[in-house]
Amino acid sequence: MIKPFEDPPLIGDWCREKRLGNGGFGVVTLWRNKQTQQAVAIKKFHILQDRSEITDKHCERWRNEVKLMTETVQNENIVRTVDVQPGAFIQELLRSSANGLPVLCMEYCEGGDLRRVLNRVENCSGLREQDVRDVLRSLRNAVAYLHSLKITHRDIKPENFVLKQHGDRFIYKLTDLGYAKALDKQSLNASLVGTVEYIAPDLIYCDRYNCSVDYWSMGVIGYEIITGIRPFIPHAPITRWMMHVQQKKPADIAITEDNRENYTYHTEIFTENHISNCFRKQLERWFMLALEWNPKQRGYVPYTAATKGEGSANGENGVKNGSPANGSTVLKIFSLLDQILEKRVLVLFSLYDCRWIDLEVTPETSMGMLRNHVYESTGIPVDEIDFILPLEQKREPRVDNDTRPFDLYLEDFYGKPMVYVVHRGSRESIVQRDLKPCIPKSITDVFQNIKIKLKPHMLRQFIANSYYFIAREQQLYVFVLDGVRNYGLTLNDSIARRKDEVGRMNKVVYAILGGVEYHKLTVHHARDALNAAKRIPTASFETATEQWIEKCTRIEANVRKLAEMADKISRRYESVLKRSRDALRHTLLHGYEQQDYFGLKNVEGRYEQTRARILEKITNEKSHMDMSQAVYECLKRRDVLLRDSGFLELQRQLLDVRHEMQEIEKVMEKVVELTEKYKRELARLTLEHHDEVWKMLSSIDNSHQTPASNGEQSNGINGSACFADFDDMMPVFASTRSRPNTGKAKFLVGGEMTPLPSSVSNNSFDGNHVCVEDGPDVDDLIAANDTLINTTNDLLSDSLLLLK
Repeated sequence: MIKPFEDPPLIGDWCREKRLGNGGFGVVTLWRNKQTQQAVAIKKFHILQDRSEITDKHCERWRNEVKLMTETVQNENIVRTVDVQPGAFIQELLRSSANGLPVLCMEYCEGGDLRRVLNRVENCSGLREQDVRDVLRSLRNAVAYLHSLKITHRDIKPENFVLKQHGDRFIYKLTDLGYAKALDKQSLNASLVGTVEYIAPDLIYCDRYNCSVDYWSMGVIGYEIITGIRPFIPHAPITRWMMHVQQKKPADIAITEDNRENYTYHTEIFTENHISNCFRKQLERWFMLALEWNPKQRGYVPYTAATKGEGSANGENGVKNGSPANGSTVLKIFSLLDQILEKRVLVLFSLYDCRWIDLEVTPETSMGMLRNHVYESTGIPVDEIDFILPLEQKREPRVDNDTRPFDLYLEDFYGKPMVYVVHRGSRESIVQRDLKPCIPKSITDVFQNIKIKLKPHMLRQFIANSYYFIAREQQLYVFVLDGVRNYGLTLNDSIARRKDEVGRMNKVVYAILGGVEYHKLTVHHARDALNAAKRIPTASFETATEQWIEKCTRIEANVRKLAEMADKISRRYESVLKRSRDALRHTLLHGYEQQDYFGLKNVEGRYEQTRARILEKITNEKSHMDMSQAVYECLKRRDVLLRDSGFLELQRQLLDVRHEMQEIEKVMEKVVELTEKYKRELARLTLEHHDEVWKMLSSIDNSHQTPASNGEQSNGINGSACFADFDDMMPVFASTRSRPNTGKAKFLVGGEMTPLPSSVSNNSFDGNHVCVEDGPDVDDLIAANDTLINTTNDLLSDSLLLLK
């Protein structure tokens, strides 16, 4: 037996920091350069742990790993070797190496190994979905790459999967190729290697095996990272384990033993996990391939036209065992996993019943399909489903029928809701009040017989499920508060968006009210002016003026009511906007992500203490009582939180705001409808009034005007006597001689009315003039009247544009 030499603490600028790990005959040490801060993991051949003699086979295996790592293997998911300078550093390490064997200089993976990740209390029931996806993708890439080089690893386990930090994420890398061996076309290995818990059954019962043993290891690790435990009675000795695994059907992917030694074969993944249902169901198909007992069928599916060429397209070996006619198979272990990992799963959270909903989405998935799926999952009527987007969605805050569910998918966002679901028809609360907890069966079984003594494997399952349940309730309550907050933000945003619309509505209504005032002024002035002339028959004139005033009064009363309604809408709108903002300032909606509502830190301590007792084998009939008490306290705390008056008041406030805003929107629609109606009515009244005034003026002119010569009228009355008050009746028209023509007439509603001076002249009569020398002629009067009509129409048109 050769004594190993201890490595010196310093070699030049390189400093030995700590031991990272060791295996059967290899030890890994972290070295760091004091000048460059470069860190490397140096793996050296070391004395065997069992103190047995080092054999040539051990040395061969070591040289094989160094050769594979340095000369052959180059993959992003396999730990790479690095060039360390200066060369004297490596030479110094070789002096303390047993038997002069080479050392292996590898990149330092600071995240530790997968076993350390699985041992964390928060992962006692498996990893989060994003981590599961990362591990499976990395494992698939590494194993497929080795198999493409005709290399089988034979010792895939969590301890050989390390984490390398890359930015804010970790990359999983396979290491320890000491047992890896190149296989030729007929090569079958006959040595038992690897960790028993993860090796394929054929490595135990069969004297020959092939690369399919790695598929089994992939399946076992995949199941463990999802559920926290290995699939097949992991506590059982190997003989009992083999007996039951051999009896399982191809569809069975797990076996459990209860407290009374009853065995159950499972075709589904345990429900206590952190992955979506859609992803879970897809993986169950893959586990059937990876955990197949028969090594010849493991990883393969029957050959069909649909599978033709898929294997080779995904780096797989394609058709196996003969031609399609005699029942050949196609390797799908890698391509099927690729298809599963590439699928987009949209994850939703229903606030009404605190239910997770997920759906595989494609570009062809419609909002109607999504609504139907939510209805089937929750029972919420399709037309009462609202979708609320979290702040992480970098898009418009609203979801409409044109939105594609495919676009709502957030990459690397598993474990959090990508979309919240709200029951629009719920009037009393956003979250259902009598919400029943979903308690794992292992907990309910213990609660039904609290004095039962649990076997170690059942106690381990109980404490894991207890922690899972409490952590899940904590997560659900945080997501409820986050969903309520996002609902409030969406509601406030939709209300704030109506601010300009409310302002435009007010402007249009008051513009129409201004038009009514102007029309009223015109009616009264026309009445006074025509009445002063005393040329229109009294009976007809009074009837006409009464109709004018009656119509004007009626429309004025209606428009003033409309203006009052618009004012009320504005005041109610400002009140609703303020209350929606006040709701968002509620204390429950701030800092909830950091709150430990269920005392989870204390529960972690209880879990660790019980797990330590299990490892030390000092359990008794009361070992489960500590975690049982934690579950009981969680249920009490849950009831208090859901019935908290502040929580209920927050929901009522948001629902009241939503309901009142809906009422405001209905009234606004009515106001807009009436505004359009009164606009048209005002335009019609204005035109009718102008037509009637013009007809009256025309009838007076026709009755008094006769043919004349030399510029004089036949009755001997000069031009100034026809309409003494004409300038008072039409004061807004300037004399064609007293002011220049400035184009379109401008009118000021409610402005001062200044009469124009009239002049009397005995000059000869011009056929184009109407009795007033300096006043407007007939053509000018017609043009001015048209201008008045056009100006009024312009005013109303502008009001309509503002409304739109």
